[in-house]
Amino acid sequence: MQNDEEYLKLLERAYILLPETATITVRFVPPKIKSQIQGKNTVILNISEVSKLINRDADLLVKYLLKELATSGMFDGNHLILKGNFRQEQIQRKFENFLYDYVICPSCGKPDTKLIKEGRIFLLKCDACGSRNPIGLAKFARKITEGKIKEGDILKVYISRLNEQGDGIAEHSGYTVIIPGAKDGEVVKVKVKKIENNKIYAEIIERQKV
Repeated sequence: MQNDEEYLKLLERAYILLPETATITVRFVPPKIKSQIQGKNTVILNISEVSKLINRDADLLVKYLLKELATSGMFDGNHLILKGNFRQEQIQRKFENFLYDYVICPSCGKPDTKLIKEGRIFLLKCDACGSRNPIGLAKFARKITEGKIKEGDILKVYISRLNEQGDGIAEHSGYTVIIPGAKDGEVVKVKVKKIENNKIYAEIIERQKV
């Protein structure tokens, strides 16, 4: 228990010391998960492919998705069969959380990282900026900010994709942010107009130069 408390304190200190730009990825476009519902199951068709693209073991990604989606499944080395019906955007959101937790450097925002172990702690070592950050830092940041967003707040977000209506989609503190008029791959400042469950509807107030 004491070790867990010390680890959380380490995460909190590291999060406080991060610069503002560390919470945004502006050069890395997340791969797209491809899935389809088959009866009572959902099949992720390209999990091996995306694992290679992000330079992580597929088994690590499989375990993460099963835990985050609260389900069981079977991985045959190429495809992951999940028990239950899951929307592709739902799986994509969990996958992007995995990227922030296990791939993207929280110091410089680049995906050029390796998993290493120092003592009993697993770290992300960044080949781009040379930093070392404890695994779970991004998840901790989402946890301590969750529920603190309210209507009228100003957020700075990265548009990772567009929905079927052409609205920009971003992820922020466990929320999916929907922004009309935003373009894929840009960074924008937005004003929160409405919050519904885990969705935020926002409007652009400033576009950032990348």
